[in-house]
Amino acid sequence: MRVLRAIFGANKRTRQIQEDIVALREQVIALRKQVTMFSERFAALEGRLSDLVERAASAERRALQLKYTMRLDEKQQEDLAGLDRLLDERRIIAHIRQAIAATPIETDPYPHIVVDKLFPEDFYKLLRKAIPPPAFFGDRDPIKQNLRLPMSFGPKLSVRVMNFLEEVVASQAICPAVIEKFDELLQPHYDSLFGSERRERARRLSQSISNGRVMLRRPGYHLAPHRDPKRSMITCLLYFAGTKDSEEYGTHIYRVADDRESSFAQTYYPEESGSRCELVKTVPYRSNTMLVFLNATGGAHGASIPVDASAALERYSYQFYIGPVGDEFTALIADLPPERQALWRSIKDAAETVDY
Repeated sequence: MRVLRAIFGANKRTRQIQEDIVALREQVIALRKQVTMFSERFAALEGRLSDLVERAASAERRALQLKYTMRLDEKQQEDLAGLDRLLDERRIIAHIRQAIAATPIETDPYPHIVVDKLFPEDFYKLLRKAIPPPAFFGDRDPIKQNLRLPMSFGPKLSVRVMNFLEEVVASQAICPAVIEKFDELLQPHYDSLFGSERRERARRLSQSISNGRVMLRRPGYHLAPHRDPKRSMITCLLYFAGTKDSEEYGTHIYRVADDRESSFAQTYYPEESGSRCELVKTVPYRSNTMLVFLNATGGAHGASIPVDASAALERYSYQFYIGPVGDEFTALIADLPPERQALWRSIKDAAETVDY
C-alpha cells in the first residue's frame, strides 16, 4: 500500500513538474516575444535617432555652406567683376594645347607626361582662389574628401570657375589635346582591350571626360598601387599646389611585374592578384602641373601622405578620366568574343564566376 501511495505521489509530482515545465516554456516564449518587441522598438528608435543626428549634421553643414557663400560672395566681388577678362576661352585653350604639345612623352614604366605651366599664371591663381572651403567637399572621410563637378551651389566665384574648369578646360582643351598626344600609344592599348581587328572602330569612338572631381587629401591618406576603371583610357591629374606647399606628396608611379589584364571593369589593384609593384618615381606635387598617363597593363599609380605630416597639410588636385562613352561603346563591348566580353563585367559578377 505504501508502495502504491509512493508511486501515486511520484506520478503526481512528475505531472506537476511537467506542468511547471510547460508553464515555464510559455513564460519563456512570452518573454522572448517581449524581448523581440523591445529589440524592434529599440532598433526603430535607434534608427530614428541616427536619422535625426544625420539631419542635424546636414542642416549644420548646409548652414555653414550658406555662411561661407555669403561671406565669400561679398569678399570676392572684385574677382567676380574681372572674370570675363580672365576666363578668356581662346587664350586659355591655346595655352593648354601648346603646353601639352610641347611636353615629351615618357614611357618608363608606362606612357605618361608631366606638363609644367599648364595654365596661364593669372588663370592658375584664379583657380586656386576659387577652390571652395572644405565644407563643400564630401564629409564622410576627413582624410579623403571629394568635390564633384560641376558645382550647383556655393560661392559665385567657385561655381563659375570650377564649372569652367570642367566644361571648358577639361572637355574642350585638355581632352582633345591629350587624345592627339597619345594617339599612337592608344592603338596597342585598343588592341589589348578589343582586339586588333576592332582597333579602328575603337579609335573612331567619341571620347569624353568623366568622374571629374576636386580632391582634398590630408595626413594619413594612402592609396595602394592600382589602375583606374577599365573604361578610362587616360587619366589626367592636375595639381593645385601653392608656392609654399611641399612637392613630396605627389603621385607614385609603379612598374608592375607579372601583370595581367583585370577580369573586371572597376579599379584594379595588381598586388591583390599576386603581381609585384616596384616604385619607379614620384611625380612632384608642384603648382600648375598636370600628370597624364595611359591606363594600361604593366603600370600602376598610387599616393600617400604620412600620418605624422603637419596636421594643417591639405593637398588639392583635380582628376578626371578620358574614355569612350555612349551607345557606340556599349555596342563595341557587346560585339566582343565571350571571353573578352567577360573581362568587362562588374567585380561582383566576375567574383561569382571564379572557378576555385
